[in-house]
Amino acid sequence: MKRITMQDVAEQAGVSKATVSHVINETRFVEGATKERVQEAIRSLGYRPNVAARSLTTQRTRVIGLIVSDVTNTFFGEIMLGVEDVLIANGYSLMVCNTSEVLDREEYYIDILLRQGVDGIIAAATSQNWDALNEAAKLNIPIVMLDRTFDNAKSPYVGVNNRYGAYLGTKHLIERGYREIGILSGFQRLSTMRERLSGFEMALSEAGLPLRELWSVASQLSIEDGQRAMRELMAQEERPRAVFVCNNLLSLGALMGLQALGMRCPQDVAIVGFDDHPWAQVSSPPLTVVRQPTYRIGETAARKVLQALNGDQDDIPSALFNCELVLRQST
Repeated sequence: MKRITMQDVAEQAGVSKATVSHVINETRFVEGATKERVQEAIRSLGYRPNVAARSLTTQRTRVIGLIVSDVTNTFFGEIMLGVEDVLIANGYSLMVCNTSEVLDREEYYIDILLRQGVDGIIAAATSQNWDALNEAAKLNIPIVMLDRTFDNAKSPYVGVNNRYGAYLGTKHLIERGYREIGILSGFQRLSTMRERLSGFEMALSEAGLPLRELWSVASQLSIEDGQRAMRELMAQEERPRAVFVCNNLLSLGALMGLQALGMRCPQDVAIVGFDDHPWAQVSSPPLTVVRQPTYRIGETAARKVLQALNGDQDDIPSALFNCELVLRQST
């Protein structure tokens, strides 16, 4: 089968090849009726522009890279939907890279994205010192930080007020009458986990409750780590009566850990988790959570990277959303 070329489109539309190029690449104004003839010829012939050739003309690939730490986590899945919907509506494609919280893999993917010539990067970073981003900055590639950020980050950040969200969840436990409260704090390399631990501590301090070091268990962010952390917490000679959990996968692991120990929630231990999840509504018991507006976070991050591509790269504010406490039966 003969491959359809730009020349074929030009002949069917009765215009020059250069005019077809201008319509496809939007490099010059083309009068409405002429543009419509070219677009109709493209549709009827089934012509598909060569992306590599187009990028040479426009200096854009119309591809945005998205770096996340765990594609199996529904939190990032919902964010990806928000990013993708905005990009598709604006004629961009999405390249997703999963780091699994591994620093070497993160550096590898940054290098891949730069080699592929992506127009921008949206990133939930795993590392604290992201030197590889300097290469993107040198190439004037817009960067938007997602979910996590750094103390001295220059790129705009889109996320939530983690400190206040954790404060809300912990305060709810206190208002329910719990005084012996522990925390599964994740790992403190991440800004989100540090902020949530700070919010937890703020609520305890406000209520005049002590922070017991043995009741603060750090771990990585997986269901298995949640199970191990909960077992470690329940192995203490003095055990908390309630636990605030800083991540949705840790929350599921915490519930499973209690069940494995023959303990009941909330009769033996109450739980509030950070992040909602489909299973949180049907778990036994349904889990009280601090919910983030995940889809909106993704939408906003995508709009900010497109805003930077449209020439506003040096003046894009960060966006910080509020969380919502969702009451169910685990407290």
